[in-house]
Amino acid sequence: MNHKTDGTWINVSEMRPFRDLDIITFENGKINYSVLEKIENEINLKANKIENRSENLSDLNFEFINPNRIRFYRKGKKHKVINEIESKTEYKIFEHDYVRLLPTESKLSESRIQLLKYNFEWNNEKGIIEFNKILDKPEILEMLKKTGYAGRKILLEKIDNTFLISFFRNNHKGLVLPIKEIDENKAVLYGLPLEPYEMIAKRIN
Repeated sequence: MNHKTDGTWINVSEMRPFRDLDIITFENGKINYSVLEKIENEINLKANKIENRSENLSDLNFEFINPNRIRFYRKGKKHKVINEIESKTEYKIFEHDYVRLLPTESKLSESRIQLLKYNFEWNNEKGIIEFNKILDKPEILEMLKKTGYAGRKILLEKIDNTFLISFFRNNHKGLVLPIKEIDENKAVLYGLPLEPYEMIAKRIN
């Protein structure tokens, strides 16, 4: 196997080809796809291979953005609604980014990590990482209760030896950030959608 493609790669794109979060591995010039499924009452994710779903790497348009990030360029359709009776379809190139999963460097237990809070700032966006808590204000939840809205939350998940910070909205998984390293003072996250692709979140005491 080419060392450039060793290991497991996780989809960090906004658009994903499957319902669940997917990962890829490279073998003999082919890409094999699996989806990550939640194990009940655990933070661990289980990889289930998608049968009869592989592609020849030589048939694809791609580039390495850096040694641990690969971008595929795929043709697709984008539907745009103009009004109630009119819509149009545009053909465009979609970008799908995958990053190589690296074992998280940490001496902290899973339970300890989930008790910690971190502040982050990235591309003029500010936020707080706090696990297992509904992040919406009570009045927002009350207003949207009739629609079945379940709120926003952040969960700690894990695939093999890599911890993931997974952002959920209304029980749907959105942004997923692998953790490069984490301790009592900071968390180094990678796989962000735009440069800089890595950021440091600082502990809130």
